[in-house]
Amino acid sequence: MESVVEGIPNSLHEDLSKKLVSLVLGTKDKDAVPTELAKKIIYLWRQDQLASVTGISTLLQAATKVDADATCSCLDEFGLQEVVVALKSLL
Repeated sequence: MESVVEGIPNSLHEDLSKKLVSLVLGTKDKDAVPTELAKKIIYLWRQDQLASVTGISTLLQAATKVDADATCSCLDEFGLQEVVVALKSLL
């Protein structure tokens, strides 16, 4: 997943992380995100690292589990079509 994140400019990390957090937290299926992944997100949040490469990678993993289509739409909003293609190849 980190290879996908490398295609995202650092300037977008902060805003993208906020959108992905909203997507993950907005799910009605509370079991969509595995416990270990949720713990990692909480840890990264406490360390103020959600906008890092590791943070974005972790959030993308969680967001695709919650709603892959909405995740791709979110990336499209940021003009990251190449990232969408790379992400879909991993799904």
